[in-house]
Amino acid sequence: MCRFVAYIGPPIVAEELLYKPKHSLITAQTIRAEEMSVTVNGDGFGVGWYVPELDNEPCVFRSIKPAWSDLNLRNLARKIYSPLIFAHVRAASPGFMVEEVNSHPFWCGRLMFMHNGVVGGFRAIRRKLLRQLNDTAYDAIMGSTDSEHLFGLLLNYIPDPFGEVSCDELVEATWAMLQELSRLLIESGVREHSYLNLCVTNGTSIVATRYTTNPNAQPATLYYMYGKRYYCDGEHCGMEPTYGTPSAVVIASEPFTGSHADWIKVERNTMMVVDETLRIHFYPIELPFERFASEEVTVLE
Repeated sequence: MCRFVAYIGPPIVAEELLYKPKHSLITAQTIRAEEMSVTVNGDGFGVGWYVPELDNEPCVFRSIKPAWSDLNLRNLARKIYSPLIFAHVRAASPGFMVEEVNSHPFWCGRLMFMHNGVVGGFRAIRRKLLRQLNDTAYDAIMGSTDSEHLFGLLLNYIPDPFGEVSCDELVEATWAMLQELSRLLIESGVREHSYLNLCVTNGTSIVATRYTTNPNAQPATLYYMYGKRYYCDGEHCGMEPTYGTPSAVVIASEPFTGSHADWIKVERNTMMVVDETLRIHFYPIELPFERFASEEVTVLE
C-alpha cells in the first residue's frame, strides 16, 4: 500500500510539507514507512496543487521514479506555494503496472483524488463499473489501477467536474461511490476485502476516508492535525495551536513531524470532511458489503 499527505490552509511552500519534517513523506516514508508492512514506496509519486490566482483547476506532476531520487521534484517543491497540496508515494499492488498514468493523484476538472489501499476483487467488477460511467467519468480514466476507477465512479456522481463543485456535492458523490462499489462487489459475488483510504478535493475542501470492509482487521492508518498555522523551523515542523476553528489542516497516512502527540488518529471506518470554512466533521461508514462478506465476526476496536 501507499502513503499520502494532504494540506489545506494558508499558502505554504511544498518543501516544508514534503522534505523538511523529520519523518517526511519524500525523504523518510518512501524508504522506511513505519506504520505499514510495506516499508518502501518506490513505484512512482505525484504532487498536485492549486493556484487560485490563476484558475480553479489543479496542477499535477507525476513520475514513475522513486520520489527520493527525483531532483525535479526537489526543485519544484522549493517553488510550489499553495493553499492546498496533495502528495502521494506509491507501492504498486501486485498485477498493476508501474506507469506514469497509474501514479496518484488523479484529476479531472477542479477535482483531485488519491488512494491508499486496494479494491478486493477489482477485476471481477471492472467491466460492470466501466459500463455505467458517463462520458466524462469514462474519459477521465487513463490508467489501469483500481484507484483511478474508483475516482471514475465518484466522477459519475458529479454533474460537472469542470464547474462549481461544493463540499456537500463532494460528500454526496463520495457516499454514492462507496454505496455503488458495495453493490457491484455483492452483485459479482466478491469475497475479498477492500482497503479504502481515500482523499478527494475540489480545491477548497477535502473529503477523506479511513475504511476497510474487513471486520477482522484495522484499516490502513490515517491521521490529522489542525491549528492556526503549519510551520517549519529547520527540521522542527509542527502546527501552531488554535482554540477556535482551525486555519490549517494536514491529513497524512502516518505522522511525519517529530512529535507524535501533534497527531490524532482518524477512527476506524470513518469519513472525515474539512469544509470550505475548515471546520472538521466525521461520519461513520458502514457498507452492505461488510454484512454480505462476513456474518459473525469480532470487530477490532
